[in-house]
Amino acid sequence: MKMQLCKPDPVISVISVIIVNFNGGRLLTACVRSVLGSSVPVEVLVSDNGSTDGSVADLRRRLGDDPRLRVVENGANLGFARANNAVLPMAAGDYLLFLNPDCIVQPDTLERMRAAMDANPAAGMAGCLIRNPDGSEQAGCRRFVPTPWRAFVRVFRLSRVFRNSPRFSSFILTGQPLPERATPVEAISGAFMFVRRSALNHVGLMDEGYFLHCEDLDWCMRFRAAGFTILFVPDVEIVHAKGVGSAGRPIHVEWYKHKGMIRFYRKFFRHTYPTLLLFVVTLAVWTRFSAIAAVLAVRKFFSRGTKDATGTSLLVSLPADQRLPGVIVTGATSQIGYFLIPRLREADYLVHAVSRRPATGQQPAADSLVWHEIDIAHDRNALQKIAGAKVLIHLAPLGTLPDLIDTLAQIGVRRIVAFGSTSRYSKLTSTDQGEQEFVRELIESEDVLARKCAEYGIAWTLFRPTLIYGCGMDKNVTTIAHFIRRFGFFPILGEGKGLRQPVHADDLAAACLAVLDCPAAHNRAYNLSGGETLTYRQMVETVFEGLGKKPRIVKISLAVFALLLKAASVLPAYRHLNLEMVNRINLDLDFDYLAAHRDFGYAPRKFKFSRTADPHHGEHRYPAAAGGG
Repeated sequence: MKMQLCKPDPVISVISVIIVNFNGGRLLTACVRSVLGSSVPVEVLVSDNGSTDGSVADLRRRLGDDPRLRVVENGANLGFARANNAVLPMAAGDYLLFLNPDCIVQPDTLERMRAAMDANPAAGMAGCLIRNPDGSEQAGCRRFVPTPWRAFVRVFRLSRVFRNSPRFSSFILTGQPLPERATPVEAISGAFMFVRRSALNHVGLMDEGYFLHCEDLDWCMRFRAAGFTILFVPDVEIVHAKGVGSAGRPIHVEWYKHKGMIRFYRKFFRHTYPTLLLFVVTLAVWTRFSAIAAVLAVRKFFSRGTKDATGTSLLVSLPADQRLPGVIVTGATSQIGYFLIPRLREADYLVHAVSRRPATGQQPAADSLVWHEIDIAHDRNALQKIAGAKVLIHLAPLGTLPDLIDTLAQIGVRRIVAFGSTSRYSKLTSTDQGEQEFVRELIESEDVLARKCAEYGIAWTLFRPTLIYGCGMDKNVTTIAHFIRRFGFFPILGEGKGLRQPVHADDLAAACLAVLDCPAAHNRAYNLSGGETLTYRQMVETVFEGLGKKPRIVKISLAVFALLLKAASVLPAYRHLNLEMVNRINLDLDFDYLAAHRDFGYAPRKFKFSRTADPHHGEHRYPAAAGGG
């Protein structure tokens, strides 16, 4: 399969990196980003084999503006060898790196590999030390060619019986001492193959007769047969998640792997090994496949609904300069968290979601989301196990934050965004003992936040929202909706002329992202209200309209209201209500957000109530996410 690949006239010496992708998820973007961060000129050619997981769209959205990146969509799964060959004519480099999409390289990886190849002109290709996400050496990055005899020894585990005999040694070199310098080996891993173009032109393309697996061994055999050395460079390391793109089809992968081995044996050893041995090895290969397929089928049956965490473990275990930016979100199951976590993931953050509750369908597992079931009110030191996060967004009650700041400083957090409440002003003169204690806690917590962050050099921003609504978790607008649905009317004291500014939880989530890299918002507190000022009565009428009901508002006296509250207190949904809340119906509780608009462009939507079913919960939430306006 020799084919002369004419190299375009390069202006500079560029290294061409070819990545074949099939459902690589967010790791594809992380892989390409790590390559584009190389210390030498590079171009990246992504050959996509009909991915359906959105990985290509994600790559284009995040890195598509970089002129060094080109994406070729093949429209179908061509197989590994054919997909690599398809984009080779576009490559301009003297050296080419064939890289799997679930690998992460260091900034100097390509520079050091090129230096190793330049120092060894007889080498046609080279591999490096490949690590698993847990730091162990990955099997196959340095190995002997698995001849039929070596395969026979491995299948029947004869190396365990004849431990001291070189003839029965394994072809996998993992576990043996690493060499001190670049050294020739018989074969390297197809996850990372650094190839000299002149050697490739001499040897030819990958054999497209292999669909998946063994094309790397085939190429190694052909390079060595052509007189080229294959190098293993032990002092260059990368991380490889291994099999992320094929994790959903393990039996298919094993089929192609074993089928490829049979093709490999027949192509290179048919005339050098006894027919009987080849027959026994072939039988053993298919027997092994049958056993593995049976195990995988049983495992798949008993693990339905679980998710392979390999991708997440790689993203979390990367070196700090390559890891997705880490953000801790406490109170992750709150209504702001409901909107914030998807926004953070969309903005390419690695989210450490912290909640007393386990993850649900609301926030499905993903390679950019790590869920920590922690009760921070009782275990403040549990956050110490979260590594690499520089930012905390605290959606839990503000009173739980002061005791966490010491731990946050220890793990390297340098930015805090927290939520208080405008209740520190609206309830300041309340005669209710519970509200008085709540206001004192808010004020004290704000003071401690500012003081401790100053001690540790942590930049903080505090948001004080008004009435929050958005997905039916609040105790204000949602309580009104529940009452209307249950009783068909709503009571108010007097005219209900007090001003209100309901704020959508998604607008607050957007504000969190807006201030993360906004120095103007450092060490400042902001009142965040909604984009529309209404009277209390108008707000209730809007809820009626959202429920599709004609407004039925009943004006009653304070004495009657007191009796209603006492009667309603037997229902769990209304136990938090008190007479102070009723007295505030006719008080103005409006706050301007001009400072927030000036510093970070805060522009909240108008109040709109909807009874649309929440798509994440499959049940009615009041109010559901409303559109802008």
